[in-house]
Amino acid sequence: MDTFDTLQALFSHDLSELHQLRKRGWSILPTTRTVKEEHLGRYCYLAEEFLSSADLCALKHKIGLDEREWLAYKAKISRQ
Repeated sequence: MDTFDTLQALFSHDLSELHQLRKRGWSILPTTRTVKEEHLGRYCYLAEEFLSSADLCALKHKIGLDEREWLAYKAKISRQ
């Protein structure tokens, strides 16, 4: 498995879990939501470090994140 596929799998897994948490309501486990969002922020930084610009753009498209969402997840890490 290459870097692109690994990052795509990580993003897909955590985005799916985050979506499930949203469906159930935020009050269930707010710390779980925070951890998932921080994971996604770290994945954003890793993707920017290890992928080419073209691959990064393709990854964002495949996982369904626009630039605003991408930056929002990165901001979760910047606040620490």
